Amino acid sequence: MSDETLLWRHNFNQLIFFVEVARDNVEAAPNSRGVAEKSTKEGLRTSVFHHLLEERERKSIYSAQLSAIVDGVLAAVVELLDRPLTTTQQLVESLSDVATLAGKAIESVDAMPDEEDADQVVDEFETRFLVTLATTLSAHNTLAMTIDARKDTDGEYFDIGTYSFRSESGPGRVHIADLKYAMDSGASSYSLKRGLISYERFPPIQLLTYGQWFAYIHAIWDEWYRPRLAAAYSRQLGTEFLKNDIKSKFMGELNKVRNDVVHNKSRVKESARNTVLEWSTSDGVVGMTTERMVSLLTLFPRDELMTAPVRGDVPKTQNIPWTADIQLIDSVKQQISNLGITKSQQKDIGDEMLRLWLEANKTPGTETSDRPTT
Repeated sequence: MSDETLLWRHNFNQLIFFVEVARDNVEAAPNSRGVAEKSTKEGLRTSVFHHLLEERERKSIYSAQLSAIVDGVLAAVVELLDRPLTTTQQLVESLSDVATLAGKAIESVDAMPDEEDADQVVDEFETRFLVTLATTLSAHNTLAMTIDARKDTDGEYFDIGTYSFRSESGPGRVHIADLKYAMDSGASSYSLKRGLISYERFPPIQLLTYGQWFAYIHAIWDEWYRPRLAAAYSRQLGTEFLKNDIKSKFMGELNKVRNDVVHNKSRVKESARNTVLEWSTSDGVVGMTTERMVSLLTLFPRDELMTAPVRGDVPKTQNIPWTADIQLIDSVKQQISNLGITKSQQKDIGDEMLRLWLEANKTPGTETSDRPTT
């Protein structure tokens, strides 16, 4: 399901939620007549309904089928908001009609076939890339401003729960010196010989914030957008592509930086040969500076992702991604020994187990076949 489809599914669910609350409030004040109706309509127009109308006009919806579903719900919303004030009961009935229509829209959305193309997948990935990067770059801003605003008369301990300073230590409190140390990213100064120069330090809060973004963006690329892009190209080009057929030098190097930060204590190892994200420092650490993070805003690999992939060789084997009862595994090992099955023959055991499971758990229309050739 595309980001766009998920957004509108959320919008419809939120619409139902607000309509139900509004209906409850109107029913709780049956004698308020037009006052309740007017205030409720104004509230809906400036809250959830306003969001729906604004989102619908912001850009065209990729899916024609989704657009038709959205138009049907929004037509009912517009009709409700423009209807002359009448009675509280009629407003309640109209709200119920909109909620029912939104519920049917969700059912229609859930039944929609996948039809997104490569443009849509790449656009949505770029939006997620930029939005989360913008959030990451400003993640510590509130804490930094709080520290900068601290007065000498304020306490020396920072209470994490209340985001305020205290004069005594206690649970959930850190000394202001420790807090500054965790945020201190070095200094910049002007040299008459060399111009503006910087001494860079990569403090815990910076590594946490930037490292989390690298881990997150790689995870959604590999587990969400990459398979979707493979499916989109498969529909467009009539050739079946797998996730691993979708290549990106940029995303590959990003993954190497992620691996060094998360698994190698920010020491350069996997990313040593990077040419796009060449972030190593003279100290052999991954230099995750703010300037380099900002540079990512213009490095999104749109051209790479919009280049048609080349289908690679079909993998022959893959580790089974499930666990099994340890006693069953021991019993299989013992039986292998009893039957004298050689190591080269053992490779067939997994295939046989999976075939037997599929045979025992058939569903209507299920077919088991290898990847088709074209």
